[in-house]
Amino acid sequence: MRLLPCFILLTLCACQAGQNDAVIPQAPSVEKLGGLAGRIVFQSNRDGDWEIFTMTPAGTDVRQLTKNAWQDEYPVWSPDGRTIAFKSNQQGNYDIYIMDHEGSNVRRLTHHAADDEDPAWTADGSKIAFHSKRDRGLEIYIVDVQNGLCKQLTDTRGRNILPAFSPDGRYMAYTGSRFLGWTVYRYSLAGGKHEKLTDLDACRPDWSPDGGLIAFVSGDKSPKADIWVMTPEGKAARKLISDPASYDYYPAWSPDGSHMAWAKAADKKKGNWEICVMQLATGQWKNISQHPAQDKFPDWAFPPAP
Repeated sequence: MRLLPCFILLTLCACQAGQNDAVIPQAPSVEKLGGLAGRIVFQSNRDGDWEIFTMTPAGTDVRQLTKNAWQDEYPVWSPDGRTIAFKSNQQGNYDIYIMDHEGSNVRRLTHHAADDEDPAWTADGSKIAFHSKRDRGLEIYIVDVQNGLCKQLTDTRGRNILPAFSPDGRYMAYTGSRFLGWTVYRYSLAGGKHEKLTDLDACRPDWSPDGGLIAFVSGDKSPKADIWVMTPEGKAARKLISDPASYDYYPAWSPDGSHMAWAKAADKKKGNWEICVMQLATGQWKNISQHPAQDKFPDWAFPPAP
């Protein structure tokens, strides 16, 4: 197995962005990961359907937050770690919901006949963006957490999905398709300008905590899919996590930017998705979920102590 160390993203995308390989050190011990702070939220079907769980970055103290007869998916922490947004089809179609960090006080935010999917918090935690086919195509919308008011954020040719906001609140990165394939774009929230950041076949952008890098998923020069990083201007793209035997997806930075969580599987549709954590300075990594069920869509934060 090969993963690339670096010093310094759907079932909707088959992704592909150019550069090199490297040999990686041995995976870290449980003790080294045991000192990491925060909790990782993720979705799993280990109880028979998609539910939401959290665990430590070492994969211990697994807690199930939702348990019901419907699908709860794509969980993401609010910037302060106190709230989790997710999509759920408990009313038939998918809407955006939020709940407190320990799984209580579930509230429905969107009410629409179309599927509202894959939420992302704004930098100040006041709003949540998501993609939906409410009008003529897939576009990104944004809903106010306090009053539930919703408006359309993008309106372009093609399709726009998977938003992610910069920590300074100035930009939204997202996955867009204008003609063929998927590409990562950057949208200026103040100026309204859309900028293409990658070549065709790249998706799932995720900003580093300091805003200096964007992680994303691409299958360029890979038999499956890798995790890359680039500057916010789309420069200096390079592989961060690369394993020719696996699909590496769903990048999620640690709150301090020193580690990354992601999910990997040998087969995108039929493989066993596992959540892993890598120390970026050394390339050392570990499978932390180690479960026969599908574990995916990790997100990492510092929630309040229980």
